[in-house]
Amino acid sequence: MSRKHFLWLFGLTVLAALVAILLPGESRHEGAFEKAGLLPELENQVNDIDWLQISNGGNTVATISRSGSQWEVREAAGYRADWPKIQQLLSALVSAEVIEPKTSNPEYYERLGVQDTSTTIGFRESTGLPAVVSGNTAQGREGQYVRIVDSQQSVLIDQQLDIPVTVEDWLDREIVDISDSEVVELEIRHPDGETILAKKVSADDENFELQAIPEGSEPKSGWTVNSLAGGLSSLQLEDVAAADDVDWAGAIHYRLVTADGLNLAAELVALVSADGGDQHWLRLEAGVYTTGLDNGIAGDSSETRERADEINSRTSGWAYRIPPYTYDSLAKRMEDLVQSVEISG
Repeated sequence: MSRKHFLWLFGLTVLAALVAILLPGESRHEGAFEKAGLLPELENQVNDIDWLQISNGGNTVATISRSGSQWEVREAAGYRADWPKIQQLLSALVSAEVIEPKTSNPEYYERLGVQDTSTTIGFRESTGLPAVVSGNTAQGREGQYVRIVDSQQSVLIDQQLDIPVTVEDWLDREIVDISDSEVVELEIRHPDGETILAKKVSADDENFELQAIPEGSEPKSGWTVNSLAGGLSSLQLEDVAAADDVDWAGAIHYRLVTADGLNLAAELVALVSADGGDQHWLRLEAGVYTTGLDNGIAGDSSETRERADEINSRTSGWAYRIPPYTYDSLAKRMEDLVQSVEISG
């Protein structure tokens, strides 16, 4: 081998070594890293964890604490949290194992999304558990980059941490779910006195009959009338507030009755928010239908009363911000439901 060729190969070797040293996450020390759990102390404590704090951009997103058997979100006036999301996050943290170390140079944190202002999960100080900075999802391989707060070392773990970064996404969004097939009667009362009433002659009927149709009018379609019964089906919130903090003056009243005698009354208001936009709010009260037992309504029963009590235990005292399209479906007027009768000849 010529001396010139040897020097060229030697130069390449030196260059490769320098690149390896300069690459984030690569060092001789990290090469000796052994696979281990991210938070090994969490496994023995996970069932006792009763407080979590989620931060993003250096600001607190949600402080979630357990009261009895229920988790609550402090930033949402103590409204109940979405337990499956909490359970999934804790399970992922317990299971998380470090696949390999990455950079310990703060200058490279942003590449992995593990800078101090990234999403962070904190535990109660008494647990002795460190907070975890959640970084980017790894590209081209499984896993996610994370870093223990107060540690310079970032790592790649074998789990994906699903961490919502808005307080609303930590809330249990389901308000109530009353299938339209259960409903036998519904009523909408507007502040100006206009009232819409639709009933099934029998609980076995598929279609509702719209009552007090104006002379010279007819329902636009059976579907138009029947759709009124689905207003409280899979009803979900966008935000929540204490009911006393909402102005209910001029509320629209929506009421439905189910075949087993459940009576659900909702109040609806459309308000202007601080930023000038429209917000639509709803509150609910459940009871038992005990008068005028017609239309195949079962009337008062212990099962129905238990159902009403369960709904009230979750919704009493709360106001729910709902999507505009949901509000519109609950606030129909007669003109939305009927059309002029065409007279032939």
